[in-house]
Amino acid sequence: MTPKEFQKSNVTVELKAGKKRLEDALRGLSDEQCERAGATRSGSIMDLLSEIVTNEFLALMEVSDRLPGLPMDHLANADGRIPIAPGAKKAAANKSVENLLTEFGVLRSAIIRRTEGREPQGAKHAYVVNVCVTRFNEQIDEIERWRSSEIVGFSAARLRAEAREAELNQAIVDLSREDFLAGDFDLKSLFSLLFDRFYSEDFVLWLGAGEANGRTAAFQRMANVLEPINTLLEMGLASIVSFRATASAQDAEGNFITDWETLLGGTYSTGKAVRWRTVRAWRSRMVIAERIEDLPSPEP
Repeated sequence: MTPKEFQKSNVTVELKAGKKRLEDALRGLSDEQCERAGATRSGSIMDLLSEIVTNEFLALMEVSDRLPGLPMDHLANADGRIPIAPGAKKAAANKSVENLLTEFGVLRSAIIRRTEGREPQGAKHAYVVNVCVTRFNEQIDEIERWRSSEIVGFSAARLRAEAREAELNQAIVDLSREDFLAGDFDLKSLFSLLFDRFYSEDFVLWLGAGEANGRTAAFQRMANVLEPINTLLEMGLASIVSFRATASAQDAEGNFITDWETLLGGTYSTGKAVRWRTVRAWRSRMVIAERIEDLPSPEP
């Protein structure tokens, strides 16, 4: 591969990777969070996203064969940033993150089509690299730094307001009713019916030594673990004597911790309560991660 071919291939990879990186940086953020003033040095996240979309449009004009090149050196500010057109920030406030992401995706795909498979063309190539790779990555760094300080290193009080921990725990207790579980149900489908509204599609579950990625895989993993007990309930060989949450708290990292206990009766019962703990991370009123771990049974 010649130096020019490597340069061209590397830029194409960077352009394609940028689409995914922006989506990941904004994943789970609400419009309200993105409109928060002073979120980054460039203003709100929505302002920054609007600037990214504007820059993508200008870059597309620069590489388009049907449009004249723009004197970009005259458009740039002293810090090398392209100014947003008057009223652009106001317009951005009337758009959702999803809409701006869609616009970005269309523009970035068009830029990739116009640069992929072509020889680098001097100033145009350099401009695309500067705006769509170098400056773009700096902007994503700003968003990620904000997420790190405000979303991961969050306000515990805000997370308590956003989480639906008590509501989810009550739904689990309701599921534990014997007359409900003893029916002929597919557990995975039952979990999906009752709990989809609490869990994000891409949430991660740690259960024992295993990890399941995505809501579908996680519910299947839960169903597999509980299937033997469910079979005993269906056959009338076991019954649920008690099922309850014994303690709940929020740790220093903002995760919600609930301790659980159940006692089974019937032929195969040991007479000992089974105890476990759930540790959940919530974002935008949905569980994004959960760990389920065993707790020692109480001494008789």
